[in-house]
Amino acid sequence: MKEQIVNILIIDDNKNDLNYLYEILQSPGNNIFKTNNKGSAIDLIKQKKIAIVLCSVDTKNIDFLNFVDNIVSQKENKDIFVIAIASKKENVYQLVKGLKKGAVDYLLKPYRPNLVKAKIDTFKRIYLKNKRISNLLENILPLNTLNEFNHFGKSTPKKHSNCTILFTDFVKFSTKATQLTPKELIKKLDFYFSKFDEIILKYKLEKIKTIGDAYMAVGGVTKKHNIIEINTALATIEIQNFVNTEMQTQKALGKDYWEIRIGVHSGDLIAGVIGKHKFSFDVWGDAVNIAARCEQNSLSNHINISEDFYKKIHPFFETTNRGKIKIRNRGEIGMHFLNRIKPKFSFDKKGHNANYKLRTLANLPTEDFERLRIDIISKLKIELDDNLFYHSVEHTISVEQAVIKYAELEGVSEKETMLLRTAALFHDAGFIIAYDDNEKIGVKIFEQMAPNYGYSPNDIKKVSKMILATNNKVEPLTLSEKILCDADHDYLGRIDYHHIAKKLREELNVYKTPLSDNEWIKLQINYLETKHKYYTTSAYNLRHIGKLKRIKELKKTLIKK
Repeated sequence: MKEQIVNILIIDDNKNDLNYLYEILQSPGNNIFKTNNKGSAIDLIKQKKIAIVLCSVDTKNIDFLNFVDNIVSQKENKDIFVIAIASKKENVYQLVKGLKKGAVDYLLKPYRPNLVKAKIDTFKRIYLKNKRISNLLENILPLNTLNEFNHFGKSTPKKHSNCTILFTDFVKFSTKATQLTPKELIKKLDFYFSKFDEIILKYKLEKIKTIGDAYMAVGGVTKKHNIIEINTALATIEIQNFVNTEMQTQKALGKDYWEIRIGVHSGDLIAGVIGKHKFSFDVWGDAVNIAARCEQNSLSNHINISEDFYKKIHPFFETTNRGKIKIRNRGEIGMHFLNRIKPKFSFDKKGHNANYKLRTLANLPTEDFERLRIDIISKLKIELDDNLFYHSVEHTISVEQAVIKYAELEGVSEKETMLLRTAALFHDAGFIIAYDDNEKIGVKIFEQMAPNYGYSPNDIKKVSKMILATNNKVEPLTLSEKILCDADHDYLGRIDYHHIAKKLREELNVYKTPLSDNEWIKLQINYLETKHKYYTTSAYNLRHIGKLKRIKELKKTLIKK
């Protein structure tokens, strides 16, 4: 289960009160930042995703009422809860004014710990609930439509030109559905549609709906750029490849497999929200009907596109002309099979992955991180020694997940998070070749692979420095380097520490001199107490208490020995 963590900011120039409130609130679910001045407070609110601000009204260098007004009046801070703090006999009037300005509650000094915790827990629950509702609505409605609802309470249908519509469905679905239990059927559909969702999001398209085994998405309705058709074509190729890969896997296992038909058309649409109670975002128009007919006239594991769509994408993709095909209520229209990306726009010989030129035209990041991720994980699975019980693929993926968590808590940008994830995936790649100085080898492996996936020289340099910073002899300098180091040692403060440490010991027994039980325990205690440290506020807040518990547990074990 994902950890429920929120960022909390405490502002007070009384050091004792500041530290005492920090101690009261310190827990794994509270990521607490502290400051005693306005400038630092504003920077933290801008940089981190702060959920709750606790501000003392008598902080000398802050105009409390103006400060509250500035926070709550800005759109980007709409989810922040501001709680005012004052002494019992002083500045109580300021509290009242603060509540009128937008503060949601107040605390009085000296603090009553149970009351403080209860209030913070209440606003945490509200914040997390609001966040879940917001995420759910963003998954149901496009962001611009959601903004209309927030401002006007309704959304007006609009006409959009130069849009794309794609449909998919599974071949002989009705027959295959009868061979599965309802639970198995839903699980299978969820497996495919969840991946389709990822692909549609990746290429900046908008999922409209699923009806049974049919999946529908559009492009150009919510996000505009010059050639949305390229995004749509790339998305359909990736969907086709995913289904084909799964089909080959099931065939190899001697199991039943699913095949897909895909149809695409481009044209004008009307898009809007229908319904008053259980509303949904939908699109209408003749273009939708033609796209559906393209899908119906496709073949198994083929992408069938209309002549209109073909005209937009043929400079970049290889196709097969099918001539004119008669469709219901429309007569005949030209159709083509979309086969692959043309070689000069593809990274690979199969024509499945767009190079930086085509990705730029599609307004996509030039780095193909997802493809790099798949390839390096496959490489690690195949080439890492079986005796690497600790430095395994599982460890690499665990570090990547920790990187995502800390990057979000520390307010790192989407691009920087992608580079961090890249560094996490390669930080132990050097173990493929050697056990010692593996970071330098990992950098070499990354530098050889990265240009083929669109990484710029500057990005390669940044990622390489991150990887080198994970060496115990190197001090991380940048925030990203610090985040990666903390992610690499995230387990030190987790409850699964002893399980993971056992794997490390088994690995060291193979590659280094085996240690006795007492020697191993002393080695761990020495590392945790004297050598390891957390570099980011978030890692310290989340894992330091847990690390102290692990040290205590180890010392108890040592006494028994």
